[in-house]
Amino acid sequence: MKLFPYSIILALLLAACGQQQKEAPAVLPVAASDDTTIYGLVCDGSNDTIIIYLREPYDGSDPDTLDILEASKQQQVFGTLRVGDRVAIRRDSADAHKASQIIVTQDLLGQWCYREKPTLKPKASMNSQDSLQLPDSLQQLLNTQLEYGFTLKIDSVAQPIWPRNVSIRANEDSPIRFHQPKRYRLWAISDGQLLLTETSLDSLGNHVPIATDTVSLVLLTADSLVLRYNDGDHGFYRKSEASE
Repeated sequence: MKLFPYSIILALLLAACGQQQKEAPAVLPVAASDDTTIYGLVCDGSNDTIIIYLREPYDGSDPDTLDILEASKQQQVFGTLRVGDRVAIRRDSADAHKASQIIVTQDLLGQWCYREKPTLKPKASMNSQDSLQLPDSLQQLLNTQLEYGFTLKIDSVAQPIWPRNVSIRANEDSPIRFHQPKRYRLWAISDGQLLLTETSLDSLGNHVPIATDTVSLVLLTADSLVLRYNDGDHGFYRKSEASE
């Protein structure tokens, strides 16, 4: 059977960790050029106090070990360490044998959502009597939590999540104003932070970066994500593909 070069490398990585091959993203997230992040593959023996990993890209070296006890105490281990999963590691600047932060990048992949209600436009909300005269359909919409968010994929690709069956570009004459979320199309990791980038399409149909939010991870579990933006913490829940 013919194997592609990456398949051979992945098999060697997992064999060096002493584990069977398991499904994993084909590439690492794209990092900033000056990023000091270490990427690796979690090996058997990792726990709440140490991480044993193989560097990626794989250079044939033996697994490395770092103390993560202090990082765990400081809640700087984001995600759950599992053998074969990919991680982004920040080494402690004061002690090369310790890690100051671990991000399980595979736990970042998936759909992350939050809910937001539409609001009345300022002119409409000034007159409470007018709001009482809204059609029942609009009144119901004002009380409906609409789902927004983004999907993080391999190859550092992001995709915005929008409410279904709702026109985001409401008619100018409508008294309803819909939430306008960021349209992230790219994501990356840089020095322990998550970079979420909005893009626009050029004349050739290519995505051109126009703005990037640099956010810190506060929490990452199997079903919850909390990111710290400049204006505060924002929480997201994981949406499973089965729920679509």
